[in-house]
Amino acid sequence: MPNTISPANASHQGGAALLVFMLFFFLGAMAWLLTRSGSAITRQQIDHATTAALAEAKSGLIGRAAQDGNRPGSLTCPDTDNDGIANQVAGNCTAYIGRLPWKTLDLADLRDGRGERLWYALDPGLRDNPAAEPINPQKALQLSLDTNGAVAALVFSAGSPLSNQNGRPSNTVSDYLDGSNSDGDTSYVSGPSSPLFNDVVLAITRDDVFRTTNQRVLGEIRGPDDNAPGAPNHGLRRYHEDNGTFPWADTDNDGSGNPGANSGNLPFNDLNLHPTVSAWLNANAWLPLITYQRISANAATIAIGTSAMNISPCPSSPCP
Repeated sequence: MPNTISPANASHQGGAALLVFMLFFFLGAMAWLLTRSGSAITRQQIDHATTAALAEAKSGLIGRAAQDGNRPGSLTCPDTDNDGIANQVAGNCTAYIGRLPWKTLDLADLRDGRGERLWYALDPGLRDNPAAEPINPQKALQLSLDTNGAVAALVFSAGSPLSNQNGRPSNTVSDYLDGSNSDGDTSYVSGPSSPLFNDVVLAITRDDVFRTTNQRVLGEIRGPDDNAPGAPNHGLRRYHEDNGTFPWADTDNDGSGNPGANSGNLPFNDLNLHPTVSAWLNANAWLPLITYQRISANAATIAIGTSAMNISPCPSSPCP
């Protein structure tokens, strides 16, 4: 007898085929969605790691500038051979763009979200060298980002190599940084992102550097902090310890207090400053920038621009 398929069986087989097709379609759609979702999560993780590394580099550079022992506010040279150590000859940088000198800055081996070490550009006027003095908040700078000036330094994530960057690994800037960021001048850009530009750039402005450095300088003028052991041995706190009052302000720019004057410049000649501190304060023209207000015999304020510090005598314990 010839084989025949009943209408009921044909309907059943057609329904099964449709279910199989729908199952494959569903699985394919889910795989596509999971792939897209995974890609988005990966990009987010890469961007987060890059942002964190750039922020840590910025913090490390600012901290180093503020704590420098010879000229606070100065910055270390870049690393030009990828060993983590700043490269310089007789204190002058061998180049003003290179990799972040993470070992010199006592940082971790910072990497962006794709595992690349960070790049770093420095304004020549802030190099840690006597030839760059005076270094203070009024220092004129050359670096710019997107035509915005007063940039002290820049840190970069170079991103994945572009189609024209086939020389990695190397120490050549153009193998990593894109467009005008690799042309050797002092003007840098942050975008726009394109097939020919994927640098991520973070600026460290002059204000970023000196907002923290100013507090270091004001602390030296104040004298020992509250936790210092023993009697204060320098600064305004030493003056109060010796005289039972804070000094009068300087109103005629000779560095000495004028009796009865409460507001003016810092009477630095009346203070006992550490010789090393006094040397870099003078070499970098900090002292004329410090304003002083004697609020009372037991209270004073010192300021550099918008950075201020209120001064009181040493507490009874532990200083002195």
